[in-house]
Amino acid sequence: MDNYNKSKNATILSSEIFANKCEKDCEASLLKYDTLTGAKNHPWPGGDFKLPRVLAEFVVQIDSESEIRLNEPAYEIKRIEKQIFLKQCRYISTTNKVFFEGYIRKNIEYATKTCSKYNTIAGTIKDTTVHVPFKFYTKVDFCGATPQIIPNPPSMVARYFDEKRMGKDIREADRSNIEIFNEPVYCELEWSAIYDADIDEKGRPIDRLPNEEEFQEFTDKSVIYLCIKLLQKQQVCWPFPIKEEPKQKQFPQNTEWLAPKSQEKKLDLPL
Repeated sequence: MDNYNKSKNATILSSEIFANKCEKDCEASLLKYDTLTGAKNHPWPGGDFKLPRVLAEFVVQIDSESEIRLNEPAYEIKRIEKQIFLKQCRYISTTNKVFFEGYIRKNIEYATKTCSKYNTIAGTIKDTTVHVPFKFYTKVDFCGATPQIIPNPPSMVARYFDEKRMGKDIREADRSNIEIFNEPVYCELEWSAIYDADIDEKGRPIDRLPNEEEFQEFTDKSVIYLCIKLLQKQQVCWPFPIKEEPKQKQFPQNTEWLAPKSQEKKLDLPL
């Protein structure tokens, strides 16, 4: 009976009171809206494909000399594994020069002496890995395709008279700033060849054994050949033009502010 009385006395909220209560509890709302207008686009002349284009391929020779110290004295070098790694290949436009930086990784396996007697030497095989850095530059002759690099035109500023026409108005200025983005020229290392000589000049004889010396330092002289390919991503047409220089695209914006040309009038003055 008590439950029935409670349900009978329940308060019923009107729709207006419920809506007012919802506005106080709900903070969500549409802050701002706008209808975007369309933007015009213009066709940009290009090519059918954009792909890496070979600009040049050449073999360069560099010479290297290094002093190497092993971790412990050795009496014989068993094997030297050599690999070339390039860290930098930087083409400088308008000079046709390319700067390179890298290193030669040399893993040297050598025999160390543990004991020697009765005309014998016994020991263990150890190894040492060294990185021999190198730097050089070379001038490249491009045949056919050349790098396509367009520099940015200089920025320009137009000034106006002030109100008294006695100088410039520091509050107003018209400016132009055009920035062009070019594809970088990069290189690939096709193959490498290393011819070297290892010279021991600080050896110590081992127990009066003939032609046996123990050393920890030696000189390495290397002649290195690198086959390098220069490439750049370019837009090309299909089929490729035959014996034609690559045509650079014209930039659509004016790089100069053109003023109307005044017509010069020749006056016939009496002599």
